[in-house]
Amino acid sequence: MADDYKVKPRSAKDIAAVALAWRHALGIPDAWSPNVITLLEIEVPKLIPEFALVVRPDDEMADAEAYTEFDPPHIAVCGSVYRMAQHDDGRSRMTFAHELGHLVMHPGAVKLRSSTAPSERQTKYFESAEWQAKKFAALFLVPDHVAVQFDSANELAAACHVSSQAAQIRFNETSTLRKPKPLASSVSEVIQELKGK
Repeated sequence: MADDYKVKPRSAKDIAAVALAWRHALGIPDAWSPNVITLLEIEVPKLIPEFALVVRPDDEMADAEAYTEFDPPHIAVCGSVYRMAQHDDGRSRMTFAHELGHLVMHPGAVKLRSSTAPSERQTKYFESAEWQAKKFAALFLVPDHVAVQFDSANELAAACHVSSQAAQIRFNETSTLRKPKPLASSVSEVIQELKGK
């Protein structure tokens, strides 16, 4: 998090609510794998007419894969990341969702300057724009109500087009929300019969 911003504190629960609100606003409340390019090129401009997704040649982006600016509001992304997202690459899709998180949660954020005294630079993780955007991306692409539909992180990764690592994290985070599957009637009959003895 070299270029981070101190922002209004948000809990994971608050960020989940923001992510769900934007999924609803963009018309994808229950989608397993929304097309992030379509969302940023077509759907977001319907809600924020001044917004644009700008694809730049990789060599113009220095070491950044993408960034968000607010005057005017736009997200700039490397051509290579854009092309990979067209093929449902999990990491690239996460980059798009991460930048959307910055766009919708951080207008007016002030960059943390490296010249600031170390004690003033100490930012709690929940006040970090980067942590919040990372959390938003995960919750936007794999909200709880989608994650609980899968029996393994591998299934989740394949269906939601996210990386194996992101799927494993979301699968673990939602493990307590998964309802146990009902026993087959033949199993429950045997259990009842054995309990009766």
